[in-house]
Amino acid sequence: MDVVVIGGGYAGLSCLLSLRRLCPEARLHLVDGRVSHVKLTRLHQTLRRPFSEIVCPFALLAEKFGFSFIQAEIDMPETCLADWQAAKALPLPQGDLPFDYLVIATGARTPPLPRGKSSLTREDLLSGAGEQAFQKISRREGGCPMEVAVVGGGATGLQFLFELRSVAAEENWPVHLHLVDLLPRLLPGYPEGFDLYLRKRFRELDIDYLPGASYLGQEDGGISLQSAGEHVAMTLACDLVLLFPGVAAVPRLFETNRYGQVLDEGLPLENIYAAGDCSHFLSKGLNAQTAQAALRKGALVAENIAHAQVGRRRKAYLYREIGYFISLGSGDGLGWLGWRGNLLSGTAAFAIKEALETQYDLFLRGIDSYLK
Repeated sequence: MDVVVIGGGYAGLSCLLSLRRLCPEARLHLVDGRVSHVKLTRLHQTLRRPFSEIVCPFALLAEKFGFSFIQAEIDMPETCLADWQAAKALPLPQGDLPFDYLVIATGARTPPLPRGKSSLTREDLLSGAGEQAFQKISRREGGCPMEVAVVGGGATGLQFLFELRSVAAEENWPVHLHLVDLLPRLLPGYPEGFDLYLRKRFRELDIDYLPGASYLGQEDGGISLQSAGEHVAMTLACDLVLLFPGVAAVPRLFETNRYGQVLDEGLPLENIYAAGDCSHFLSKGLNAQTAQAALRKGALVAENIAHAQVGRRRKAYLYREIGYFISLGSGDGLGWLGWRGNLLSGTAAFAIKEALETQYDLFLRGIDSYLK
């Protein structure tokens, strides 16, 4: 059996590593345009540790877990999947790659925004471009502090904001922070206590918070904003802007049935699955664009491929969120565990968040302790 996985993020690797355990004789192939897997949930930690510490080269993972790695960007026009299903092959620059099953796990990217001379997106940071920008903050001496704006109040933006504030305090960096968010409330999909705690920490740490503000662009040492609903334009002095406005599925969002099979004109493609941030399962399972959901979707798709290969019944995706945590700098965190009313903050939440990161590190070493 040949299984091809497009995309080496959380879902793609979860699928590959689960398949290696479930189908030890299968021939597994990973196709990705990058050379390394990046631990996205640790990206904010590059403010205090080398970028190289949060990446895992695909070549090393391939050697460890016994799959082939092909570096290639895949074009996916709207009509391609039915053709791939019919041919049972993925077209690559070096020739067609046959498959019995294909898994699309291409993830999501930051949507395009107006850029400036000193702006960074998540994709820039994934390429290791953050180290040089953050060094400029550390080298700033005397005079006015460097004005840094984080655009986007999602998990990535908040973790970078608080990590930067924490490192600045530890290293005595002269920096003043702003959070610009289009929404009137932080993390609206989670309990109100999240918003209340974060606002309290903003006041304690002297972080300027601008809710309901739309980012228009950066020029001449500032960023242009517009107040939502009021159409009032304003300019905020800014030396560096980190753009985290959320992510969108690439190349698009693939709708699947409850087993993970991609739907084409409402009908499932028998041999093509999707998982992770680029997928929406028509089931009761968690569809959030989080590592937690991506890992479970990838593992379920692997199990369903293994079942289909031997004629067993496929399993529906029913995973429910059991908790959610974000880091708010050294020794501080926020989240819920078990049920949404069970909010944890401070050192307890930080410790759980670190434990979750360690759990994923162990997963990449071959130790799977995740509840499915």
